[in-house]
Amino acid sequence: MKHPMRNKSLPIDWRLLFVPLTLLLGATLCVAGDDRPPNVLFISLDDMNDWLGCYGGHPDVQTPHIDRLAQRGVLFTRAQCVSPICGPSRAAVLTGMRPETTGVYHNVGTYIDYVPDAVTLPEHFRSYGYRVMAAGKVDHGLGEPNPRLWDENGPDCGVLGTPFVGDELRTLHPGEQLNINRGRLQVTLPYNGGLSAIDRPNNQWNSFDWAPLDVPESDFPDGRIAAWGAEQLAKDHGRPLFLAIGFYKPHQPFFAPRKYFDLYDAGNVALPETIAGDLHDVPEPGRALATRPWTSGTHRTVAKHNAWRDAVHAYLATVSFVDALVGKVIESLDRGPHANNTWVVLWSDHGWSLGEKEHWGKHVPWSESVRMPLVIVPPKRLAADGLVINSRCDASVSLLDLYPTLLEACDLPQRAELEGLSLLPLIADPDREWNGSVVSTIGRGTHSVSTSDWRYIRYFDGSEELFDLQNDPHEWFNVVDEAQNAAVKTRLQRDIPYDKQLKQFVRWGKWKCVIPIDGAPMLFDYEGEFGISEQNDIASEHPEVIAAIREYLDQHKLTARRVNIPLITSERSKGLN
Repeated sequence: MKHPMRNKSLPIDWRLLFVPLTLLLGATLCVAGDDRPPNVLFISLDDMNDWLGCYGGHPDVQTPHIDRLAQRGVLFTRAQCVSPICGPSRAAVLTGMRPETTGVYHNVGTYIDYVPDAVTLPEHFRSYGYRVMAAGKVDHGLGEPNPRLWDENGPDCGVLGTPFVGDELRTLHPGEQLNINRGRLQVTLPYNGGLSAIDRPNNQWNSFDWAPLDVPESDFPDGRIAAWGAEQLAKDHGRPLFLAIGFYKPHQPFFAPRKYFDLYDAGNVALPETIAGDLHDVPEPGRALATRPWTSGTHRTVAKHNAWRDAVHAYLATVSFVDALVGKVIESLDRGPHANNTWVVLWSDHGWSLGEKEHWGKHVPWSESVRMPLVIVPPKRLAADGLVINSRCDASVSLLDLYPTLLEACDLPQRAELEGLSLLPLIADPDREWNGSVVSTIGRGTHSVSTSDWRYIRYFDGSEELFDLQNDPHEWFNVVDEAQNAAVKTRLQRDIPYDKQLKQFVRWGKWKCVIPIDGAPMLFDYEGEFGISEQNDIASEHPEVIAAIREYLDQHKLTARRVNIPLITSERSKGLN
């Protein structure tokens, strides 16, 4: 099935309804007197939640440039990532396929290691005459040159998108400091007292830190990426252009030029809305995802050190910083030769939590992590001829939809393996009927399924959550056990994708065991060095745990896909829990 996770309910003749837009595209090309296909400006942000002015996600945020860009096209209010982790999310965007299809569940390696024959979005455009260029973090390579994907690569992301070099940003031991006095860069690290070392002492980088820096934008990798992108947009490349600009911000660490910190009243920035005891009705796997330091510090540490408001302030500063850089790129587009014939797509790989459900970072199934901005702006000449602009679309859409959308927008052939839907019908009519669900995957066997009204979460062990988004937009109250919601739960369960390579998911206390159809079991420790999205398989280090799990499954003849093993199962397994 081409789209197993999307429950479409479009009229059978929807393509007939789309004919006027198709005619508009063709007519506009003739009027413009330019026989080139449209260009694509593909702008990605990293760890960007809905804290943009056009989304109303934070009362204090200042993002005038992205807000103006959104007025030129369609802002999708319910766009969601394929996975709230950088690697699998970006792999899904580039291949048009889900983790269940590609096997890309974490940040180790690239999609090429799993589906080497996949034809990526830039490769497909290149095969039809486009010049494909990229700078920064578009795939998960942080801007490392990739001649397979791109004709040319611009600047990379440096050391975590910062002006630091070498090991200046390394994680220090508690109490240790590093004084950096290099030209205009003068700062003592860690700036926030070393929160990164408290929760992630073995992490290579002091990534959970923030500071205003008295250096210009050009000292930051993102500043150089923006300048390179603006330079490319000022040129005529002699053929249609697919230009991908991958900004690292607002990804942590939250370093930015001081002027962006100064936009905000540091002592009075609003904190996210939360309630006490928000995790009381969350199943154990969800609590583990929320409270372990998978990608950042823990909320417990942030609160203990009275750093919550400072961290929110710093995140807002990096948001405003990247907003200004987006503005520079768009300004160059508008002044250059591609001004009237370019589709602009602004997206983030996923969202980011700043204390909601006692979590910092991504890697959780709730809205703050799986929801992200998506703005699609048609070429100016199409807007001038009546294509919808300055619109909000409330349909549930996925980053999987970007690949087929851009192929149709540029009149290129579709690919049979793509698992998303073209959004051009919604760009033509943002209010049209578009029923269905969007699925985000977190590791193997855990999924978040969202519609405009509901979010359903099923963890690998079968435990569940259900949120009534119309009455509980913050997802504070789990109503999965209420009898009147049984039909909703059943309906959303049907949209969960199925990984045919995996046989069973087993939970035994802190252990998660994944048993494939072929090959050795995988083992993950929810209380140890788990690694983001199960990238640290420790089965070889704990053969006794695998043996005990196999013993229990065989003894009880358990073949169900999801199995929970009681903590004490035999004399042999005591002490392994």
